[in-house]
Amino acid sequence: MRHTRRPLIAGLIALGLATSAACAAAPGDGSDGGLATGNGVTDDTITVLSLTDLSGPAASGGKPAQAGLEAYVEYLNSNGGIDGREIELITSDHQYNPQMAVQQYRAAKNDIAALVTYGTPTTDAIRPFTADDQVLSLGFKGPYQEDNTFSQGTAFEVDTANLLTHVLEEDPEAKVGVIYQADAMGDAILRGVEAVSEVTGMEVVAEASADATAGDLTAQVTAMRRAGADTVLLGIGPGGTIAAVGAASSLGYDAQLLSPGTAYNRALLDLPVGPAMEENMIVSCSYPLWDAESEGNTTFHEALGDDVEPQGTIVLGWMAGMILEGVIRQAIEDGDVTPAGIVAAAQHTTVSTDGLTPDITYGEGINERTPFRESQLCSVNRDEDDGVTQLVDWFESEAAGAVELQ
Repeated sequence: MRHTRRPLIAGLIALGLATSAACAAAPGDGSDGGLATGNGVTDDTITVLSLTDLSGPAASGGKPAQAGLEAYVEYLNSNGGIDGREIELITSDHQYNPQMAVQQYRAAKNDIAALVTYGTPTTDAIRPFTADDQVLSLGFKGPYQEDNTFSQGTAFEVDTANLLTHVLEEDPEAKVGVIYQADAMGDAILRGVEAVSEVTGMEVVAEASADATAGDLTAQVTAMRRAGADTVLLGIGPGGTIAAVGAASSLGYDAQLLSPGTAYNRALLDLPVGPAMEENMIVSCSYPLWDAESEGNTTFHEALGDDVEPQGTIVLGWMAGMILEGVIRQAIEDGDVTPAGIVAAAQHTTVSTDGLTPDITYGEGINERTPFRESQLCSVNRDEDDGVTQLVDWFESEAAGAVELQ
């Protein structure tokens, strides 16, 4: 477990791996001039835990996302913090291990006001604990039934529905197979698939599951080929996606590959599977594109400087920081920055992203704790800064609007 306080550019170059020690805020339960305060809040600091994967199978996404979060915290603190308090960021590397994530959360819970979490199986594992403690859990995907869980990005169900809808509009005769992760993420992927089937009549020709840490998906890919799937939805994490693309390439299986916001990032292009991804993969890129023109992009680029290698997942971390700031400011306006007060504030927070994405408005129910139901779609392209070329601007399909989150 580490505390993060360091120069912005150095932190980005290290992609979240090198941090310097700092002291955590002491837990408390009191008030500050009428402002209710609790764990993780002092007169000078608000402490937030980031649970992420820096060295496990999802590190290719976790490291740049962490770097973006650290960048936003540095930017925020350099501009006065929030209500005169700096954000202290504790970073824990759970290595995509659910048990480790639970241990790390429980060790830190009395010292934090809120939590940012990366990794579906790990976020799923800590759900009952954060719910009991009423600590804000801001995931990169989600949300879940518990009212303290919020999603920073488009839900997997939504990205799946939008991506499949687009593919079927382009080719109504497409034969779709699905490989899904055997956890909450996979369940969400299947809900998106079901919504598309109900709206369009699509019939899936084959389904296969895979463990989150599986390194060989030859059997699953072979099942897709035998079923005649010409399009394969990969509802799996980065490690599984690498394994699946590698297996397809080795088998000479030239199917169109779809990644609904679960895995792709530019770093994967440096691996042997990179050329196959460029040739065959379409992804939902439901995050701000590096070279888009907006006020938010201008602020983002000015804060990072010119020495940072373009990486779309860094922007996801930046967005997490932006949302976290909006929620905490709302909690202060409400007069309650206890962990439970921050959760309550999130349930009526609106965040303007200055054109980075559609603006975010949260509510109380699970369908209102995801930011929006629009997706962008992209092809994979190593010649672009983001590693993608936009195919379709933000849009919401009928199936995405109809899907019910669970």
